[in-house]
Amino acid sequence: METLRGLAILLMVLGHVIGYSSDMGLKVKDDSPWRFTYYVLQYIRMPLFTVISGYVYAYKPLARFSSTNQFLVRKVNRLLIPLIVVATLFFVVQYVTPGTNAKVNIGDIWQIYFFHYAHFWFLQGMMVVFLIITALERGKLLNSLKSASIVLLISAAIFLTDQPHIKFFSLNEVPFLLTFFILGLTLKRFFDTIFVKRTLIVSAVVFCTAMVYQLSIFNISISPLLNNTLTVLVGATACVLLIRYAIKNDKLIWLGNFSYGIYLFHVFGTAAARMILLKVHITNNFIHVIGGLVLGIGLPIILQLLIPRNSVLALLFFGEKVNLKKSKPEGAEDDAIQFPNNNGSGAVNLGLEK
Repeated sequence: METLRGLAILLMVLGHVIGYSSDMGLKVKDDSPWRFTYYVLQYIRMPLFTVISGYVYAYKPLARFSSTNQFLVRKVNRLLIPLIVVATLFFVVQYVTPGTNAKVNIGDIWQIYFFHYAHFWFLQGMMVVFLIITALERGKLLNSLKSASIVLLISAAIFLTDQPHIKFFSLNEVPFLLTFFILGLTLKRFFDTIFVKRTLIVSAVVFCTAMVYQLSIFNISISPLLNNTLTVLVGATACVLLIRYAIKNDKLIWLGNFSYGIYLFHVFGTAAARMILLKVHITNNFIHVIGGLVLGIGLPIILQLLIPRNSVLALLFFGEKVNLKKSKPEGAEDDAIQFPNNNGSGAVNLGLEK
């Protein structure tokens, strides 16, 4: 899991550097090798990121907090405060900086807090997911594999039907997030029961079959139902196999320690890299990818190393707990979108104390 968090954030930044369409990121054509690279990882990237969130939530679920209010306040701090602060900063930078891919109207700034905006939709959607998880946990619907599987199937069915079409607070993304979050939670909570030879064989067969089909329809328009079906089949099986067979990699483990900061701030680095390279008339896509990865990862790491020295800034930019005594790293007691430190002794960024 410590290795996978680094892999997940690396794949996410790479995807944003390339761009999900021909008018985003590198602005590559739909039939380019870079578009194919994006497409190959399309159904793995965000499912893995979300499954890890649910898997790690299972380390410290609602029951381990002193009260439901304490749990939800931590989620507000962790998700909504950075949403307001970092999204506002990104909006202002987009507004005042020439040459950005998307131009914004200053009068629309209020919308970024309530509707889908850039990559910040994940924070909105996850806040809703935690409210749902709170209700499910209090109703003891995730306490057994049978009931958790039923909830998972219901969530997946809603996602497959592409409902609801409500963009307010990214509610249209919640079925996707909830499906893979519950999958991650279930994989951790019932690990020994799920990770048996038969499950792994079935997962491998489904993954290979679905991936071959996915590659065969590259650049072919498909329905939302088929798209979501491939997301479930490829994403879920890939996560199962990666969690079971991931090889420990110290470099990815180190990178994963900065996952939350990279997620929040990578767009500043990737955009800066693209504009700098274009300014000096470098148009080679490979150089743009490397430059985008370096700044998209490097800039957030630098920020995350410097800002947490100030507890107020750490709260505003990363949602860390204000801890005046500093007896342990900020955020060491939480969080469901955090991950374990290398030694399991505390948590930083997306870290979770084991």
